[in-house]
Amino acid sequence: MNTTYTKPVRSVAVIGGGIVGMLTAWSLLRSGFMVTVLERDLYGLGCSTGNAGSVSAGSVVPLGMPGMWKQVPGWMLDPDGPLHIRGDHAIQVLPWLVRFLVASGADSVERISHALKALTAPSLKIYQEVVDQVGARSLFEVTGQLQVYQSAEGLLKDAAGWALRRARGVEVRDVAAGEIRDLEPAVAHTFTHGVFLPNEGMIINPARLIKEVGVAFVQNGGRIEELSVQGFDVSADQQVRIRASGRLIESDAIVVAAGAWSHTLAAELGDSIPLESQRGYHVMFPESGVSISRPVVASETKCFATPMEFGLRVAGTVEFGSLDAPANSRRVEGLLRHSKSLFPGLETAHYSEWMGNRPCLPDSLPVIGRATKFPSVYFAFGHGHLGMTCAPMTSKIVSDLIGGKEPSVNLEPYRPDRF
Repeated sequence: MNTTYTKPVRSVAVIGGGIVGMLTAWSLLRSGFMVTVLERDLYGLGCSTGNAGSVSAGSVVPLGMPGMWKQVPGWMLDPDGPLHIRGDHAIQVLPWLVRFLVASGADSVERISHALKALTAPSLKIYQEVVDQVGARSLFEVTGQLQVYQSAEGLLKDAAGWALRRARGVEVRDVAAGEIRDLEPAVAHTFTHGVFLPNEGMIINPARLIKEVGVAFVQNGGRIEELSVQGFDVSADQQVRIRASGRLIESDAIVVAAGAWSHTLAAELGDSIPLESQRGYHVMFPESGVSISRPVVASETKCFATPMEFGLRVAGTVEFGSLDAPANSRRVEGLLRHSKSLFPGLETAHYSEWMGNRPCLPDSLPVIGRATKFPSVYFAFGHGHLGMTCAPMTSKIVSDLIGGKEPSVNLEPYRPDRF
């Protein structure tokens, strides 16, 4: 990787106004840089706004685990299962799935787990700092997280993941059926086994948090421009400018934090990143009739329920499909059934639905660091299901790199040229 870039940096352009981009812009601004955020759909309906709002500091388990391939066929045959591949996308996603299986070996999982911990463990502390800085303290809470199972067999299938969390120092406590009801009385009695993680948090309105950070960013001298970034213009002396909405934008440094669209920008600069969109869905119940105090996860169906500012949100499922494919109503119908199974008292007469594109890499780790050939460009994308959780530490790392400081995290696992 090219690390010889020595030009003094005063101005930074951040491509992407989701949670990773906005927190990175905020951190850079507080470090003294002149920062501009470029976002085509400011405060819109991107992945950062529609997620489950869970800040999972203990998420040190990659998506791919040893033996998981045995469960995949069953999931795909189940129309309501947690994994679906759209038929028109099956061939395109095959190389990604092969890399995913390779990264699911025991040795790889151990290495990936340490790298995930470096990003997830600091999340609660940094979020507490950020919400205090921008005056949005009420949006973030440390509540713990409850994961529940309908059988001992279901819990046993996840035993390796729970052992890995404990090995990384995550506080984990098994809970029996009675304690599940003590913690969350609304959970159905069919859920008989559970695990409680006390050091987990939640954001009760991800969209409003991004907006509050954006408002504070502008009030403190940052700039936000609603522009669609098409790519880059590279001069004869290898200086990179951004092509956006018919303009060429110059900046001393550039951060690519455009979520599921980032790999196309990276490819223009010579970095081939095997990023796939894992499309996630949510249903929002404004008058749910259900009261919970923390994120509750139906672990066998991979559904996250979170008490939000304007109702109960149930999010989940993985669907491989192209970025421009329409939403799949079957996935929403499955979420509705799973929601009712988790909360028998749920009122489902009124709800809204959403679909977003999670930017996922086959080893469950993001790309963080300099572009291989252009040291003025930095990558910060590919956080998959952990964008909200990993965004705070990612923002610190990128800010340190651009500021010429040694990051507190070993960046080797996140290299853009690791594939």
